[in-house]
Amino acid sequence: MKVLIYSRQKIDFWKFPEWVVAELKKEFPDIDFLISYGERPLEELITDADILITSRLTPEEFSRARKLKWIHSPFVGIGNFLFEEFVKSPVKLTNSRGVNAEAVIIHTITLALSLLRGIPWAFKLKNERTFNQEFFVKDFFPFEPPEVNVGIMGFGKIGKGVGKRLKSLGFKVKCLNRSGKKGCFPFEKLDQFLEGIDFLIITAPRTRLSEGCIDYERMKKLNGFIVNTGRGKIIVEKDLVKALREGIIKGAALDVFESEPLHPESPLWKMPNVIITPHISGFSRQFWKRELELIKENLKRFIQGKRLKNLVNKKLGY
Repeated sequence: MKVLIYSRQKIDFWKFPEWVVAELKKEFPDIDFLISYGERPLEELITDADILITSRLTPEEFSRARKLKWIHSPFVGIGNFLFEEFVKSPVKLTNSRGVNAEAVIIHTITLALSLLRGIPWAFKLKNERTFNQEFFVKDFFPFEPPEVNVGIMGFGKIGKGVGKRLKSLGFKVKCLNRSGKKGCFPFEKLDQFLEGIDFLIITAPRTRLSEGCIDYERMKKLNGFIVNTGRGKIIVEKDLVKALREGIIKGAALDVFESEPLHPESPLWKMPNVIITPHISGFSRQFWKRELELIKENLKRFIQGKRLKNLVNKKLGY
């Protein structure tokens, strides 16, 4: 059996570590592991691979596979795999859902509380060297939890974790997911879900349903703030800029964007009521340790013919 690990990442933290490969070789001495950082095209290496670990795949690369049975993404997002040829194929797809959930939960809550207590405005005043308490009376009065209705869009492990912690602080929380199970609104009732929300937190995956669903008309249903640590393409960015300028949205905290990196000329950079983090919510010192354990567990399951963890429904997109 051959496992091909094809690491395309430019940032050192996200490059597949050689020590993880060494641990896998030690645990599975009968498996042939090959890792590449792009020294050779994937089209050349994929032909005899049984298992592929990579962050994205093109139809051309996939067409060269002859033995492929399973692809694992070391990240959560799998939009780069969902082209027609692959979706229709019998090749299984897994992702790393949950591996960095705790980091995303903490980051999401940090962004939310920062907006509610006016931290972006405090940084603006700091840069102006202005000790201005009057601003926080007339222009932005900070909020306490009981005053805020939170809506969490996407209620997987991250959404549940965010909701649990916010409830413990006294926030009123409701949720939305695709099915409407777990006490959530179903996706087809998105407009009803948005009514009365002061704070929308997006932790949902990008699917055919969710892409572009938070547009200007839906932003007008909200009373206040947006945090997005889910997928950038869920929000129509130009509509968000308009809503922020008009005061329909009081503030936003964004870790993900329609196109990354965020363009230097984007109006979002200069808006004092916007927090921007460069898609770092998932950064964790524990990431690769947890990722190693997930891959080891799934390799054991694959060998034994058992159901894989984090199996993706390719047609649904998550």
